[in-house]
Amino acid sequence: MDTPSLLRLGYTRRDLERVVELAGGRFEHPDDVRRVIDSFGYLDDWRANYLIRSVHASLHSDRITCIDGAILSYGLLDLLPQVKRRLLAIHRRDQHGEECGHCVTLWWTESGRIGAFSKSSFVGLGHRYATFKDEFAIATSYAKAYIEMGFTPLYFGITTLEDVASGLDWRFNVGNLNELSERLKERYQYAFILPS
Repeated sequence: MDTPSLLRLGYTRRDLERVVELAGGRFEHPDDVRRVIDSFGYLDDWRANYLIRSVHASLHSDRITCIDGAILSYGLLDLLPQVKRRLLAIHRRDQHGEECGHCVTLWWTESGRIGAFSKSSFVGLGHRYATFKDEFAIATSYAKAYIEMGFTPLYFGITTLEDVASGLDWRFNVGNLNELSERLKERYQYAFILPS
C-alpha cells in the first residue's frame, strides 16, 4: 500500500488504519477487499432512508447497501492500483412488478479473469470468484441468480466511477450520492434475452 500516494488522494491515516483493521491486519491483495466488504452488515431497511454513501462514509459505518459496497470496494482498489476495476449495474423486476437494481465492482486478475465484490442480503447476489472470462459471463451469473429467486433480469451496464460519477466526490462526500442511482440507469447498455 503506497501510503503517501493515498494520502495525496485525500484518504486519512485513520481511513487506511480502518481498512487494514477490517481486512484482518493486512491489505495487499483483492481477497483483502472481500474481507473488508464482508465485515459490514447489510442495511436491510435502505428504503426507509435511501442514501448512497461515499467510500469514506461507508468505511466508517456499520451497515452498507449493495451500491455502498460497490463504491467502497471500487475505492478500496485505489489501494491496489495495478488491479483493473469497473462497476456492473443490473436491473430486475420482482414477482409483484417492482423494479430494483444491484451494483457490484468487477475486478480483473493479471491473467484477465474477472471476479466481483458484492454486498447483498440475497445469497445468490454475493461475491464472484475471478473465474469469469468476460463481463457478459459474470453478468449472466447474476441474471441466473435472479431467475432462481423468481425475479426477471432486465438490463445491465458496465462503467467506471470516474465516468458515471463525474463531478461527484465518490471518495469523500459527507452527504448523499443519490444522483448516482439515475446515472447508473443511464449506463444500461444490454438487455437480458430470456427464453420464452
